[in-house]
Amino acid sequence: MELSYYISEIRQSLPKDWPDISARMIIRLINEFRTVYIKNHYNQNRSFDRGLMQTINIAVGPVSQSTISYINSSNRILKSYQPIPRLIKISHRDLITNIRNANILSEEYNYVTKDEAIYAGSGKVNTKDIFVFIDHETDDYLYIKLKKENPKLALLTHISIQGIFENPLDCKTLQFGDEYVDDFDYEYPMTDTIWGYIKSSILQDGLRVIQSNELDDKEKKV
Repeated sequence: MELSYYISEIRQSLPKDWPDISARMIIRLINEFRTVYIKNHYNQNRSFDRGLMQTINIAVGPVSQSTISYINSSNRILKSYQPIPRLIKISHRDLITNIRNANILSEEYNYVTKDEAIYAGSGKVNTKDIFVFIDHETDDYLYIKLKKENPKLALLTHISIQGIFENPLDCKTLQFGDEYVDDFDYEYPMTDTIWGYIKSSILQDGLRVIQSNELDDKEKKV
């Protein structure tokens, strides 16, 4: 469903004694309660409906070894040209479900943390593997680590990332590029079950959340 559908559903259900709430505030609440549900659901079932996932393609290019001195110089490092939208985290790990070369049919790459990336690929078994991490401590850019002699290096110009993001709208530009897509026309990644939870949560707790966030006047305007 388009985002406008969910906004309309909330507005039609709000109690009459509620203050006017902007569409942006409703989107914010939808995002927040969606994240809460996904984290709780994962702890119980550890599986997700594909309807929650988004795929973005992002360009990458080589960077100087001096910029990432913590990685051994026997490796080649590629970096994304744009920061990666924030992903929902489960047990301190980004909720990435698939990451691979966007240009050709390829194996799935190993997604690791920044600390794990330092030593990843140093064993005899995984020395030819490709490792990917996002540097959340510094800039939220994506980095790819592989051996300099890896023949797949020349083919790595764009990476495809499938995951579940905190704010799905952050992926819009990466998905559509220069093509204009209005936020309200955007196909929002949702399931009927999660929407039932979100709608109920907003009606029960939304006003408290709004008041605790101390909205400024612009956010309160329709």
